[in-house]
Amino acid sequence: MEVNKKLNLSVGDWVKGVSKNGELVHGYLESFQPNNSKVVLKVVVSDNERIIGNTVRFDEQDIEKIDTTFKNTEKQLEDLIDLALSTRDHSWFMELSTELKAYKQDDNTSSKTKKRSKNNGKLRNKSF
Repeated sequence: MEVNKKLNLSVGDWVKGVSKNGELVHGYLESFQPNNSKVVLKVVVSDNERIIGNTVRFDEQDIEKIDTTFKNTEKQLEDLIDLALSTRDHSWFMELSTELKAYKQDDNTSSKTKKRSKNNGKLRNKSF
């Protein structure tokens, strides 16, 4: 597999960019041209419908890698935990439980931040 060390890109990576004509393009890398700073990508989505499905050349500086990491939702994690329990996969259960705990902590932290910004940085003192 070809790798471009300058941009940390590999053949098959999903990228987006803007062509010299101002066309927005999403696609995946097919190859690099080692003699210059050109990359070859297969266009999957573009505002110019005529280039969709075609292979085009871009300068390296005109593209950026698209983050393709996937994060599960709370419901998905809970369903996967149920599956791990039913299959008695202890290590998978522990991995998913840790991920769910981190998800809930992140969600709780972002909720407090939203609440503060709604109240101009002041939390309301609620009496029970």
